[in-house]
Amino acid sequence: MNLKLTSLFLILFQIGFSQQYDSVVIENENIDSNNEIYKTGNVFVYDYEIIQDVQKCKLKTNTGMFASSEFELVPTKSDSIGVDKIHLIVQPVSDSERTNGNQTQISYLQEPIYASLSSTGAVENENNVWIHPIRKGFFNSLETAPFPFIKKPIKIGSEWTDQMKIGQGWGNEMWGKWEGQLLLTYNYKITEKKTIKTEIGEIDCFVIESSAKSEIGTTKLISYFSEKYGFVKLEYELLNELKVNMWLIDFQTEKAFNDTMTFFKTKQYIKQ
Repeated sequence: MNLKLTSLFLILFQIGFSQQYDSVVIENENIDSNNEIYKTGNVFVYDYEIIQDVQKCKLKTNTGMFASSEFELVPTKSDSIGVDKIHLIVQPVSDSERTNGNQTQISYLQEPIYASLSSTGAVENENNVWIHPIRKGFFNSLETAPFPFIKKPIKIGSEWTDQMKIGQGWGNEMWGKWEGQLLLTYNYKITEKKTIKTEIGEIDCFVIESSAKSEIGTTKLISYFSEKYGFVKLEYELLNELKVNMWLIDFQTEKAFNDTMTFFKTKQYIKQ
C-alpha cells in the first residue's frame, strides 16, 4: 500500500511540475508487447563517469530526489565508490501499476548495493523511442538536458523540436537553479550512422545531437542509438561545464525479477 501511495505521489508531483513532451507518440494498446528493444525481462547495465573541473568522478553516495537529494562525488580511482554501475530493467506490470500512464515500466538500480529501485517510463513503438533518464540524487541534473529520443523512420538529417517545463525542485547549485517552472526548448537532429566499440562488441548506431535551451543556459546530449540495444551511449554537457557520460557494458534478456518484498529483503532483483 505504501509503495502504491508513493508512486501516486510521484505521478501527481510530476504532473504538477512538468509538461510532457508533446511530440512523443504514446500508444494506448500493446504498450509492452510490440517492443523490440525495451522488452519486459531485459536488463541494460551501464558504466558512467561525471566530469567536474576536468576530474573524472563517480558517486560515493547518491540518494533522494528533488530537495531531498544527497550525493557525494569521488575520483573514479577511489576505493570508496558507492555507485559503480547503473542497471536499467524492464519490468512486467499491469496497466494500473504503471508509474507513467501507457508507458513501458523501467526501473533504475545502482550497483553494487541494490538498496532501492527508481521506476519510471519508456516509450517504444513504430513512431519513436523515448526514455526517462535516471534521476536519483545527482542524476536530478539530467532533467535539465534533453531526454534520449529518436523518431521513426530513422533517417540521417531528420530534425525535430519539443518542449517541457520542469519545477525548481530539480535545480542545484552544481547544475543550475531557478525559481518556479523552467521551460526547456529542445532540438534534435540525426546526424550520422557510425560503428562504435563497446564491451559487448561493435555496434552500429545512429547519432542524435540534441540541445535544451532555457533562460539559465543550454545543455546538450549526444545519443548513440542501436536498433537492437537502444541507447547504448549518452554524452551529456550540462551547465557549469559539468559533463556526464554513460555507456552500455552488458545486456541480458528474458530475466524474471523478484517482487518488491523479496527485492528489499535480499537486495537482489533477478529471481534465482
